[in-house]
Parts: sequence; structure tokens; C-alpha cells
Amino acid sequence: MTILEAQGLTKRYGKHVAVKNLSLQLRENECIALLGPNGAGKTTTLHMLAGLITPTAGLIMSDNKVLNKDKIGFLPQYPTFFDWMYPKEYLILAGTLSGMTKRTIKERSLRVLEMTGLLGAQKQKIGAFSGGMKQRLGLAQAIMHEPKILLLDEPVSALDPAGRIDVMDILEDLKKDMAILFSTHVLHDAEQICDKALIMKSGQSISYEDMKEWKGNRLRERYRLETLESLQIEGLLELYEEIDIKESRKIIGTLRHNVTPNMLLQKCIQQDIGVRYFGAEEKTLEEHYIEVMEG
Repeated sequence: MTILEAQGLTKRYGKHVAVKNLSLQLRENECIALLGPNGAGKTTTLHMLAGLITPTAGLIMSDNKVLNKDKIGFLPQYPTFFDWMYPKEYLILAGTLSGMTKRTIKERSLRVLEMTGLLGAQKQKIGAFSGGMKQRLGLAQAIMHEPKILLLDEPVSALDPAGRIDVMDILEDLKKDMAILFSTHVLHDAEQICDKALIMKSGQSISYEDMKEWKGNRLRERYRLETLESLQIEGLLELYEEIDIKESRKIIGTLRHNVTPNMLLQKCIQQDIGVRYFGAEEKTLEEHYIEVMEG
């Protein structure tokens, strides 16, 4: 079931169009990544969906009705904290502002601290938290009221590798209970946990990828060949439909439909080419992203 739908979203600031005619659908328990360079319109899109700014044009709906903001949990790119507070106090404040009852706040605050790995840090003030701990606390705040939709703006951009892994593991678990839409520059993370990826450029959607279909398509006959000496590639060109990487001792590309891997190896033997490595290789999301942006 579609839990969030945007149709023709547009946001103008004077003559500048930050987002233009953007549409997307987010289904229950689905995770979508917003990808794109700085200035692509990712943050503006998330702010419109979260109800923080009003679209110039377009509709935002849930179940064919106007979206109820209570369904949304939001984590900005740079969340603000009160360093003198303890984490539970911060969550009590967030729960109170969300209209939760005192009993529910008490139970839920302990639960989200546990979910985000902060239960053992209750006696530390937020000012003593690391960057990763603060990001997890921001995530705890965003899910405090049990939203159905979680919107996150660059949730791992400022974290070290260990902190990034912690947050992505939490998001993987949260997918069981809610739909997630987040912007990121870390394409590997999108590839690991997302069902879809929407690539933006200059405020517009230029590619909307189903990750399962894309992962299936990328397995198509792409091979890496590494040689012991400098490679005379001219004799091998007829076997390739497309070459992605060409170096003196390495070639990565897609074979023609009527060419098998054994035929390529046989050609190397005929030309007395010493093979150091040969094997299938998947195209990464980073490579695909660059192709889309440059295309």
C-alpha cells in the first residue's frame, strides 16, 4: 500500500526553481534513497514532505488523503540538541511536543533508547556524546511517536565509518515497522538497504531505479581482464560490446551477446597474452550514478 505520494512537487524561490515537477511513491516498509549532488533539491524535497515548507505547486498525500503530519518522523541534516540535557530528558521533551501521554512517553523513551543503542548512556549528558551518539539520539527523537514514515536528511554524512554502520543497521531494523526516505551521498549505503533510488539533478528527477531490477540487470556479462604485460587491446575489441575501463594491463567491459567468456580467453591464448586475472564483475551504484549524472 502506498503510504506517501508526491505528485508534481515544485518549489520556487523568486526566479529560482529549487524543485520542479517531482513525483514519487513510498510504500509501507519500503526504503527509498534520494541521491544527487549538492543543490539538487534533496533537502527542499524532504522539507516539503515533512511539512516544514509549503510547495509552490503539487500534492502530498497518504492513502489518497491529505498527509497527516503525525505520521511523519523527521531528522534534519544538522539536528539541534541541548547539551545540558540527559538523553531521556530530550526524548521526554520530544514526546511532549508530539502530544504523547506521560505514561506512553516513559515507556517509549526507554524503548527507543534501547533501539538506538543508547540505553547504557542514560546518565551521560548530551554534551558528552560523540557525533555518532548524537545522530542516534536524533534518530530516537524522530521515531519517538512511532511514525509510519521516517524522513532523514543526510543521516550518515558527518559520521565516521563505525558510526555510519551503527545508523544503517538501525535503519535496516526500522524498515520492519515504517517506510523510510532518506537523502545521502554515501551510495554504498543506499545500495545495501534501499528498495529504490531516486536520482535528482537541478531540482528534477532524472532516474528512478528499482534496486532489485537494477541489481539484476547489472549482472549482465561484464568481465575484468588483467594481464601480465601491457595489453594490445586492438585484437580484443571485436569481442566487446562496451568497454567501461581501459588501462595498459586491465580492461573491464561487456561482451557481445554472441561472445562467451571462454571465447575471450581463447583469443588471449591465440595472441599469447599472459592472463593475471579474469572474472565477472558487477557494476557498482557509484558507476551507474556517474553515468546517469553525465548522461
